[in-house]
Amino acid sequence: MSIFFTILQVLAGLAVTVIVLAQSGKSAGLSGTISGGAETFMSKGKAKSLDAKLAKMTKWFALAFVVLTLVLNLMARSGVGQETAAAEEPAAVTETAETEAEPAEAETEAEPAA
Repeated sequence: MSIFFTILQVLAGLAVTVIVLAQSGKSAGLSGTISGGAETFMSKGKAKSLDAKLAKMTKWFALAFVVLTLVLNLMARSGVGQETAAAEEPAAVTETAETEAEPAEAETEAEPAA
C-alpha cells in the first residue's frame, strides 16, 4: 500500500516540476519587451489562458503532493506496510548474533587448554 502512495507522490512531484517549468515567466525583462511587440492581441489572450490553466494545475498537483506526503508520514508512523519487514528482521539479527558468539566462546575455551 505504501509503495502505491510513494509512486503517486513521485508522479505528483514530477508533474509539479514539469508544469512549473512550462509556465512563462511573469517578468520577461528587456528581451520580452523587444520580442513582445511582434505578438498580436489574440496570441496574448491564448497565452494567458494557457498560463491560467497551468497555474491551476500547479495548485492541484502541489496539493496532491502535500497530502500524499502527509499520508505517507502517517503510514510510516503507524507501521502500515512494514509488518513483513519487521517480522523478518529480528530473526536475521538473532541468527547472526548466535553465529558470531559461538566462535568467540570456542576461542576462549581453546586458550586455557594450550
